[in-house]
Amino acid sequence: MRAFRHRDFRLLWIGAFLSFTGSWVQNTGERWLVQEMTHNTFLLSTIFFCGSAPVAILGPFAGTLADAFDKKLILNIAQILFALGALTLSVLCILRIEQFWELAAVALLFGIVGAFEGPTRQSVVSRVVPPEDLAQAVPLNAMTFNMARLVGPAFAVVVLGIFDHLWDFNIGAGVCYALNGISYIALIFAVLAIRSDLKPAQSAPQPVGDLMVEGMLYTWRDARFRTLFLMEVISSACGMFYIAVMPTFTTDIMHMDERGLGVAYTLVGAGAIAGLLMMITLADRPIKSQMVRFGMVAMGVGILLLGFVRSPYLVFPLLVVIGASVMVQFNTTNTLFQLLSPDRLRGRVLAMHQWAVGGLGSFGTLFFGWLAETTKRPHALAFLQMHMRTPVGGLPMTLNIGGACILLGAAWGSWRIRSFNPNLWESSNLKSETVTLT
Repeated sequence: MRAFRHRDFRLLWIGAFLSFTGSWVQNTGERWLVQEMTHNTFLLSTIFFCGSAPVAILGPFAGTLADAFDKKLILNIAQILFALGALTLSVLCILRIEQFWELAAVALLFGIVGAFEGPTRQSVVSRVVPPEDLAQAVPLNAMTFNMARLVGPAFAVVVLGIFDHLWDFNIGAGVCYALNGISYIALIFAVLAIRSDLKPAQSAPQPVGDLMVEGMLYTWRDARFRTLFLMEVISSACGMFYIAVMPTFTTDIMHMDERGLGVAYTLVGAGAIAGLLMMITLADRPIKSQMVRFGMVAMGVGILLLGFVRSPYLVFPLLVVIGASVMVQFNTTNTLFQLLSPDRLRGRVLAMHQWAVGGLGSFGTLFFGWLAETTKRPHALAFLQMHMRTPVGGLPMTLNIGGACILLGAAWGSWRIRSFNPNLWESSNLKSETVTLT
């Protein structure tokens, strides 16, 4: 835990944790609100898609902005816009005049702002800790999001339960939005208090388009980055939809109320914390490429099995496993991207990582949400239902398909990684041009 020795990292960590706690309060309240309003898996996925799709379009450009402008300015503008969006929805929900398109519009705003905020905030880590502590600092920084996932949903369930009992689910969701809007103040103060220089590195002026293309080409031409990038795209597109459809899974499949949703999200966070602690413990060992492969295989198996089980005694342990495996793959990849990229390109390389996880994967969430909603209709897959003793289609079958796709991607990625010289994964001084195959 030596990264906490550095004052600026501690400030960034505390501010991000408080802000993310508010975000998870909002996420839980919002997904319960949409479930109660629509009872439609596709519309749940649409909200998730609106919050993630902008990264698919703006991701590479956002990384260029992170490298070209003062990071303090970008982060503070982003927090202000986040707060305005959350507080606006809070007022609409409390007045009981919210509509689905308004929720989607604010989710889209959050997605656009988050496309710039994400790589900027992640690239700050390498400025506030020295290189020798970076391997520990990256998973510790990711822990803010996942510790918040332990606290936020549990707190949101209490809020929803109280206000649902006194009034209705609209008021409870409005309070969740308001708490999130207030939480952004913590990160604003933390960023302002950081003493490290977060201004862009001095370099010869270049057109923004050239900078963006340079970052994309650097990532794609390096065989290591390209392999990691494609593995992340497969996992994100075929697996991360399970988070978006969790309200449908807990209500329609497990027949639980908002408390079941809160427990499910909390256990995913508990698994993520376990995965991050494992990463921190093993940070100095040269096994990062193996951890990426292990995480992807475990994620595929967990999501595949999730489509077969109904009992909380089986579902909840699987959610812990999935939460841990997702963090092991994505955050080990994040660490490798930071260790293996030069400082002047780091923001753009991290934007490609974010593009894979939060951008391109959003289209998979929309597709699998549509597939789950379409195949649960009585006439869908009737030819299979005639020969099966159990119901076919809907969300369970969709989870089976997603898990199988991830396992196929893991098999390809493992074969690809094994073709590289193992030493190429552990040195931070390697350049793209030194990549060779053994």
